[in-house]
Amino acid sequence: QNPEFKAFYEKYENTVDPGVMYPKLMLRYLPTGLLGLLIAVFLAAYMSTISSQLNWGTSYLINDFYRRFFRRNADERHYVFASKVGIFLMTAFSLVITRYFLTTISGAWEFIINASAGIGAVLILRWFWWRINAWSEISAMLAPLVIYPIARYQFHLESPITLFPIVIGTTIVWLIVTFLTKPTDEKVLTKFYERTHPGGMGWRALAAKHPEIISDTGFGRLFLDWAAGVVLVYASLFGIGKLLFGDYLAAFSYLFIGAIAAAIIYLDLRSRGFETIAE
Repeated sequence: QNPEFKAFYEKYENTVDPGVMYPKLMLRYLPTGLLGLLIAVFLAAYMSTISSQLNWGTSYLINDFYRRFFRRNADERHYVFASKVGIFLMTAFSLVITRYFLTTISGAWEFIINASAGIGAVLILRWFWWRINAWSEISAMLAPLVIYPIARYQFHLESPITLFPIVIGTTIVWLIVTFLTKPTDEKVLTKFYERTHPGGMGWRALAAKHPEIISDTGFGRLFLDWAAGVVLVYASLFGIGKLLFGDYLAAFSYLFIGAIAAAIIYLDLRSRGFETIAE
């Protein structure tokens, strides 16, 4: 509510990159102690994000790709060294991308969203269809990296319109790869089926071979809980945001919708028994 702050904001609104304005506001309005604390927070957020992304990416690269298809029986010291090389290569690749292709934080987020847009379907459906294998996931990760630059620079599509060809194209790619590659070894599938009890049409072939295992049911209710959970998360986010900006009517509306979604989830889980869900 500071008049000087409001005038400063209105003067530069929509004329300067927010990524530039935010540090300027920090330097102008924060005292020394709080300014140092906020800088430390930014550094901590950056380090936690980049370390988690590098470790996560390297775990995929080494455990799910290199170890499985190239060096199956090497000792752990070899895989640790390979992980270090993987982190170095991923860091170098990231520096090249950010230096020559990305100029803003929003551009980086746009790239991340588009580069991972098509993998959602395969990550979900792998729990419901036995035929999905490691090559399905690998192809779903690589396809957006090819489709995105074509859609962005060849056809001059802007985000989020680029998501449509990426999702459709990636889905087509991983489906083709799935049917062209061998399925996961039946012993591995059986072990997974015994541990998780997946149900539905996608596991009928394996369920017929193991009638002693009772597969899960009630996917319609699970889908309802999932949809309600999505509504709960977004309604809460928008509701709290509106509350912070003083738009109390919109905040109440969003939070009320979120409360209804939470009630739907709670009533469904209670009717089925929380002990059953935990099992």
